[in-house]
This record gives sequence, C-alpha cells and structure tokens, in this order.
Amino acid sequence: MDSIKRLCGASTCFLCNQVSDEIFRAIKAKGTQGQIAKGQILFKEGDKADTIYFITEGCIKTHMKWSEDREFILHFNRPGEVLGYRGMGGDLKYPISATALQKSYVCSLSLDSFDRLLDADPAFARKFLNFHINELRDAEKRMRDLALMEVKGRVANTVITLEAQFGCDSLGFIAIELKRQDLAYYAGTVYETFFRMLKQLEEENTLELNGKKIKILDRKLLQAYCTN
Repeated sequence: MDSIKRLCGASTCFLCNQVSDEIFRAIKAKGTQGQIAKGQILFKEGDKADTIYFITEGCIKTHMKWSEDREFILHFNRPGEVLGYRGMGGDLKYPISATALQKSYVCSLSLDSFDRLLDADPAFARKFLNFHINELRDAEKRMRDLALMEVKGRVANTVITLEAQFGCDSLGFIAIELKRQDLAYYAGTVYETFFRMLKQLEEENTLELNGKKIKILDRKLLQAYCTN
C-alpha cells in the first residue's frame, strides 16, 4: 500500500469522522492514508493481525477460502466501513482476507494504537461497538438467508443488497460493476448457476442487464423470491 504519514480527515472515514478533535490531533501522526490498487490484497487469511483499516473511497471485498479453487465472499465493503478488527482478540491473526475490487483509499492505524484510542475516547468506543454490533447482526441474517433460501432467492437478495449498499446511477443501474464470479461467491453458488439465474430474471423482466451493469425493474417480484 502506498502510504503517506497523515490521516485523511475525510467525512467518509469512520476513524477521522468519529473521534473528537483532541483525539484526532493526538493520533494523527500515528496513522497513515494510502491507495490500494484494484486486485491488491490488503491482508490475507492467517496473516498476523497488526493493523485496522478504515475505507474512505472504493470497494474492498472480505472473503475466506471455501475450497482449493473457490472462496466465500462475506461482504462488499464501502467507504465508511472498517476492516481488520476481526484480528483483535486472543489469536491475533486475520480470520479472513481483504482484496480491493477497484482503486480504493484507506486510513490505517496499528491495533496497539487503536486499543489505546478505545481507552482514551469512550464515545468513539461506543460508536465502534455499535458498528460491530450492526455488522454482526447483518452477518447473522446473511448466514440464515444462505441456509434457508433457494438459489434464485440468494441471487435476488444479492442484487437487492448491492443496490442498498451502493445506490444507483442516473440511468437506474446499480452504481458498482462487479464480476459475476464475485457475485456468485457472495450468493454462495457457482458462476454458471448465478449467471443462469440472472438470465432467468432478465427474461422475466425483473432485471435489466447491460454487461456488468444491473438494474432492478420489478422490485416486488425480486423481493418475493427472497421470501420463498
């Protein structure tokens, strides 16, 4: 990661935006801001956990090995979200990997400095705890959905989730373009099945597809697939 010795102060940075001005000045010299190229790995599953990251721009996937040639994508992380905190605790190893899906920017802080920050700023610690609780709640719901939904429902839910996370462009397409392989891994299926389900949804006029772009045409029907 190409880094410079300062924090960004951006409104999209959870760290810079949530700490008090006094604490921000105190930790400014300890953090870094850096750019991550598309496809670059921020950290790998099993690596020693020593840094926490705060996304300010771009999109970074968190994922873990499913088999020798497949992975499971846990989340598509956007600006304002936090990475690396799962390495906190007794084991001090990252249990997942993080890879940039487009050029991205992050602020970073050592886990030791972050621990001291939590002690020094109780208000920030509460905000971080709430973030962690919301992430855990979303993860539990997602595990339930993967266990109970049919494949078509998981594909439909993936599209709805992407739109909720990233919004739409001026033409109504979801404002991020991701590889079908990544979307399949997020939905807990294989590329061929995911692509076939997308084409079915397109033929039903539930979705419009244009290359990697996806637009929801019939939201009510798409949501119905998520509950069947």
